[in-house]
Amino acid sequence: MSKTYSILTVGTASPLVQAAFPEFVLETVVGGHLRMIGTVKDEAALHGVLHRLQNLGLQIEEVQLTGQD
Repeated sequence: MSKTYSILTVGTASPLVQAAFPEFVLETVVGGHLRMIGTVKDEAALHGVLHRLQNLGLQIEEVQLTGQD
């Protein structure tokens, strides 16, 4: 079952970040934060997204489940 998440990080939507997360909508948030909203197929895929964020040096501040398919 797919789930939609909102992930808040410290950072910006640089071209590198945009290329790394084509499956997410990226929104710049006031205060130097980035909100990513997207659907992942399972928990393993979510962990993969979080791992990619860490590899890019983005600090994860919040992960929120916003919906299920």
